[in-house]
Amino acid sequence: MVVVGNYRNRAELRKKRRRQFDYDAKILKGKDVPILGCSISDISDSGARLNLEADVELPDTFVLLLTPNGGARRHCRLIWRDGLTVGVKFPDNP
Repeated sequence: MVVVGNYRNRAELRKKRRRQFDYDAKILKGKDVPILGCSISDISDSGARLNLEADVELPDTFVLLLTPNGGARRHCRLIWRDGLTVGVKFPDNP
């Protein structure tokens, strides 16, 4: 289930503290699908906030490429979306 809209006025629900982060990454939505550019604005051990370069539909799960060659990557589950900003969780087992 994906929550759409601004829920930031509610109490903090994260289990892990996020730290500010400014890093360019790419989203791999699937085989034979164009890679989408994004930036990571904050991150924790359990998830991150991403800012998308374009307003496109995202699948419930995808791979976040952290290096240009894709050697470093994280599996993500989409948790919420507010325009071009999305919140993802890093599942325990991809």
